[in-house]
Amino acid sequence: MRIVAFLFSSFVTLVLVWALNKSWGSLPPLGKLLSPQHGFWQNAESVNRNFSAQLVLPGLSKNVTVWEDERLVPHVFAETENDAAYVLGYLHARDRLWQMEVQTMASAGRLCEILGPSLLERDRLKRRQGMVFGAQNSLKAIESDPVQKAYLDAYTRGVNTYIKSLRTRQLPLEYKLLNYRPEPWSNLKTALLIKYMADDLAGAANDLEYTNARRYFSENEAEQMFPDFTDTLDPIIPAGTPYPAPSKRPVRPADSILYRDQVALRFKMEKPDPDNGSNNWAVAGSRTKSGAPILANDPHLGLNLPSLWYEVQLHTPTMNVYGVSLPGAPGVLIGFNDYIAWGITNGSEDVKDYYRMQFRNGKTQYLFNGEYRNAELRVEEIKIKGEASYFDTVAYTVWGPVMFDNTFPDNTAREGFLAVRWKAHDGTNELATFYGLNRARNYDEYRLPCNTLPVPPKTSCSPLKRATLHCGIMAITPCAGKTRANTLCRAGIVRTPGRATFPVARCRTSAIRSAVT
Repeated sequence: MRIVAFLFSSFVTLVLVWALNKSWGSLPPLGKLLSPQHGFWQNAESVNRNFSAQLVLPGLSKNVTVWEDERLVPHVFAETENDAAYVLGYLHARDRLWQMEVQTMASAGRLCEILGPSLLERDRLKRRQGMVFGAQNSLKAIESDPVQKAYLDAYTRGVNTYIKSLRTRQLPLEYKLLNYRPEPWSNLKTALLIKYMADDLAGAANDLEYTNARRYFSENEAEQMFPDFTDTLDPIIPAGTPYPAPSKRPVRPADSILYRDQVALRFKMEKPDPDNGSNNWAVAGSRTKSGAPILANDPHLGLNLPSLWYEVQLHTPTMNVYGVSLPGAPGVLIGFNDYIAWGITNGSEDVKDYYRMQFRNGKTQYLFNGEYRNAELRVEEIKIKGEASYFDTVAYTVWGPVMFDNTFPDNTAREGFLAVRWKAHDGTNELATFYGLNRARNYDEYRLPCNTLPVPPKTSCSPLKRATLHCGIMAITPCAGKTRANTLCRAGIVRTPGRATFPVARCRTSAIRSAVT
């Protein structure tokens, strides 16, 4: 009888050990999660926690001191700028590691890897949108600058130093709930974060909707229903201010272009929150009690927990900057130094266009200027948690990736092929803008980096200590003319995928650009 009881209890024990160390559906292994030594209990923080510590971190060239104030905002004092970037990376990872990783995985179309098959269509959309393609191009631009590369390399080393130090019990709670470990950080992940923000702030486009509407309404009717600017807007630039003559003057298209393709465009697009935006204003020192200028900046981005922003001070012999950073990227995005303050708001410029493409032999060749060209086919492997990988073939054209075709968003739509041309696909160095602003000491040093931010378009507002105020757009945007009424339709001469070059309407923000067949 004792042998039977022993065998039975042993069997039950083995079953429990097996069951508690196995994932069941979306549940993590409960044994690991509930373990007092390694599970979620270890993520509790003592109210009497002592934040004082002396760490020896590989990769630092000199000593760095970090003070955390009563709100736990870190103040970093380093002797070199690269050491400051290294420590900022370490701090970002210490406090926001999963946030950093999940945002870059969302940008790259990799959420299925950790959250399962329900996000497959979203991951496919991001792959077809060219997010990784744009990030790779931007990374080439960033790393072509030796100073920027060294700065970003130092930041990445700091993130990875913290990741390598993590034992199982020290993993953030999200990793325990999802049953995986963080992967090493890379410079590409920072570029992906930049594209994540570009998509959030400059990823919206109403091209398809306005193209469909323009087929039904006259130019005058459309201008009245969909004005670019309402009569309630009061820009700060005085009326009658002279502007330099445009370098190019697009020619207005004929309405017949819009009616050439009678099939309405019914692709459904994921769009950013329409309430994304910002406000800022500045007051000259001559109008303040203290005699110093005042800047207010109110970015209207998602109210997240944790916050999108990470407050920090970075002090070195060559800079002293305070403000908010973006976990996953070095430097301060909005803030002030000893000489200037700056705020940024969303410029809401149109930096995306769509082109209707004509393909043959499946996705292998497309028509461009009367000749068929070979498309670059990229096979995207989308790994799915608990399932086999999904493979999606994306065709790349002279404009960019084919975002919509006969296999996406579904296999039944017969809308043809739409390629997307997005400014965020270009090889741009957005980090250089904020690197320059963090160190700017006068108006000229402030203006120079403002001219390097291509996307997302930003409105920059900045007062200097000597009461100089500036407000302007930081962006490189597509060339677009306007109609007589100066409101709805914009026109541009473009070389389309057809047999000729002709003007195409860009309704309100832009219209779909159709091929001549």
